[in-house]
Amino acid sequence: MTILHLALAIILFLIQNWIGSRAYSVGYVKFSFLDDKDEALAVNYVIKVFGPVIFLILTVAIFQYSKLTEFNSGIINVIYYYLAIRLFLIVIYGRILIVNWFRILIYYVSVLLIANYTYDNFLLSIGNLLPDFSQIKNEIWLLILIFLYQVANGFEAKYPNNAIQETTLAYLPELLRRKRRYILRKFRKLQEEYGEIIDKETNGDNELRVVIVSILIFENFNRPYVIRLIENIWFKTFAKGSLGTTGIMQTKSTTVLKDNESVEKGTSELYTVYLEMLKEDEVREYHRYSIRRTIKRHCKDRMYIRQILFICKAILDNNYNQTDIEGTFKYLYSEIRDEFSLYDSF
Repeated sequence: MTILHLALAIILFLIQNWIGSRAYSVGYVKFSFLDDKDEALAVNYVIKVFGPVIFLILTVAIFQYSKLTEFNSGIINVIYYYLAIRLFLIVIYGRILIVNWFRILIYYVSVLLIANYTYDNFLLSIGNLLPDFSQIKNEIWLLILIFLYQVANGFEAKYPNNAIQETTLAYLPELLRRKRRYILRKFRKLQEEYGEIIDKETNGDNELRVVIVSILIFENFNRPYVIRLIENIWFKTFAKGSLGTTGIMQTKSTTVLKDNESVEKGTSELYTVYLEMLKEDEVREYHRYSIRRTIKRHCKDRMYIRQILFICKAILDNNYNQTDIEGTFKYLYSEIRDEFSLYDSF
């Protein structure tokens, strides 16, 4: 029974993540460096709190319909395992000091209270949860339909992968203190570890060094050391010889790369691309997003490019004065300014 409940918790985790990724346009908070949208707290509360409760109700109904009511014994454990998985991943991904623990506490306590109340007062006492228009339990299904409608109605129209700029006016997100500390701490650490490799492969190009380290910060944020180890084991076992991304820089390779090898190969490839872009700009006789187009070669996703430029901005604003930013980093500064419309220092 424990294995079944754990499997259901994993399914719930995947469903919640999928719903969140599709409901971003209505203000759902996905954890990133860019966005902290407090204007849609109600949307986030509904999805994060009532999503698990509705999953619990649907699971009980499915087992009842399938004549497997014995599996409903202790089904509330699915909620406990689900929350434990989320907390475990926060630790594994190294986000203990960067997440909003106050908001997480509100969400998790609400989930526990509502799920336990529903389980004790409805799911255990109602013999058959499947819809019957003569009974009050139809209200439960009405709530489920409303929830699904709200989620579907808020699905995001994603940016095209090949876009360089947004079609609408860009904005400058707020950089929260805990995120600034994370970025600057990782910048110092990663520059110390890989700075020599990056400078060697880029001939000491200051602007590209900041861009490369920003890529490392973002890639390491999404795939910390433990996750990369698991990916490497999977790659060696099931995808040997195929092309995949590996190492801290998530560089494309047919073999597993160590972190320093990933940085060396990835930086060399991007520097070659960067030089190509600069040559094209010389022909045009003006600078046209050479840095942005270089980042795009590493990952085509529009929001990825935006995240990297956002991290670059945090690094420049907190490590260099305005004269250096407008001089040494003039092209990077120009692209960041164009990206976020107004260049205000964090």
